Amino acid sequence: MRLLVVTHNYPRFPGDPAGSYVRRLAEAARDVGHEVLVLAPHVAGTAETDKAGQLAVRRFRYGPAWLERIGYRGERPRRLLLDPLAVLALPAYFLRFRSELRRTAERFRPDVIHAHWWFPAGWLVSRLEIPFVVTCHGTDVRLLEVAPFRRMARRVFAAAGAVTTVSRFLADDVARHAGPLPRPIVVAPMPVDVDAFAAGEETPKAEPPRFLYAGNLVAAKGVDILIRALALLVSRGVTCRLRILGEGPAQPRLQALARSLGVADRIDWSAFVPQDHMPAEYGAATVTVLPSRGKAEGLGLTLVEALCAGSAVVGTPVGGIPEVILDGRTGLLARDGDADHLAEQMERLLTDDALRARLTAAGQEHVRQRFAPAAAARTFLDLYHAFARNHPTR
Repeated sequence: MRLLVVTHNYPRFPGDPAGSYVRRLAEAARDVGHEVLVLAPHVAGTAETDKAGQLAVRRFRYGPAWLERIGYRGERPRRLLLDPLAVLALPAYFLRFRSELRRTAERFRPDVIHAHWWFPAGWLVSRLEIPFVVTCHGTDVRLLEVAPFRRMARRVFAAAGAVTTVSRFLADDVARHAGPLPRPIVVAPMPVDVDAFAAGEETPKAEPPRFLYAGNLVAAKGVDILIRALALLVSRGVTCRLRILGEGPAQPRLQALARSLGVADRIDWSAFVPQDHMPAEYGAATVTVLPSRGKAEGLGLTLVEALCAGSAVVGTPVGGIPEVILDGRTGLLARDGDADHLAEQMERLLTDDALRARLTAAGQEHVRQRFAPAAAARTFLDLYHAFARNHPTR
């Protein structure tokens, strides 16, 4: 069949983590023989058309390169509105997204469209008379807390052949905000290249022992709590370092916090690295920490990747994180926003070798069963096949 994947977030270069799970799912469909085309916004440094293997990517322009600032940065819509240039580009972005989607659909004639994030992709796709699946990843679910977006989303979900979410937490949130839907919500995690990340187990552990945070530097990720936890460990004489790998608007404030707490010399900062470098990053870490706040984490794929690479994990009981970290079985959970408890859990994994080994091994088995590409993609491939049977090529 012909599958059109529509998204505002897709890898911009080899190894880019942005939207990498969207690419893996598209590749899984390609690998079983489907013809796949991806439509995404253009961003500086990317080609308008690209082809890797049999997977074609079309990136639409909506302004000069310096104005193409929407998507890819992991920010919430509210923060996007604080960027004057992004606000200036929004009208052109939506107009071009809609027109390019229509033109691509007319030329490619897809049997099925997979829209990632109900807004903007699902909203635009729902205006076409083509069967589609819509997947909610997290930030789009938070939009449902706003009444006008909630009304828009209900129309999208009603028109979709299937609505999927990457975690049970998100499925429950969608059901609570959107109300009764024509069909049950399907919980289907995104695929992770577990074998590629497992190569990280061959990387020697860093000395002194290293904690790792990998992700966007935004308030909702709770990195400030992690830095406070580090300061507590240092004050107790625990030998360790923290590597913060990511980018975002909170970075200057976080660096100032580290200086004020006297732990700036214990933290190594790095921008994002290519995805193929991440197995070694996780592998060198004794413990990977994801201290997200509130509802910030739709699932927490960082934790999945870390476990595959042989790193123990600590997180908070928010969003979809408890679906990866089964507390005391595959990792440890710390109370949301509690630096003392986070430090306690981090120290337990750092100093108890037997506990760390047991939880990591169980975590690896858990994520392999749930997130390996073949297992994770199967649900989506079955949905695509069902649509192909019920809606023959036009």
